[in-house]
Amino acid sequence: MKKQKPCPECHSTMELKKTTIHFEREGFYADVENVSAFICPKCGTRSIPGNLAVNISNTVEALFKSAKEVRTSTEKDLAPAFSGISFHIARA
Repeated sequence: MKKQKPCPECHSTMELKKTTIHFEREGFYADVENVSAFICPKCGTRSIPGNLAVNISNTVEALFKSAKEVRTSTEKDLAPAFSGISFHIARA
């Protein structure tokens, strides 16, 4: 994978770095951390490489769908089945 590419906004050189992506759907939130993305040091534009963007989007959308199903299957006067999920890769 290339380490640099031109910014589509300001035409500066974007660099491959790590970032966090925030998602929100119908009252649910998800943050995906340490995502490899091209980031422009001048204007802040982020660009996530194609296959990685698709994989992250599919995973997060499945999580939102599951969370919504859990919420709609519980009675409205009960507390939610869960309020958050954190998933991390163990480092040796």
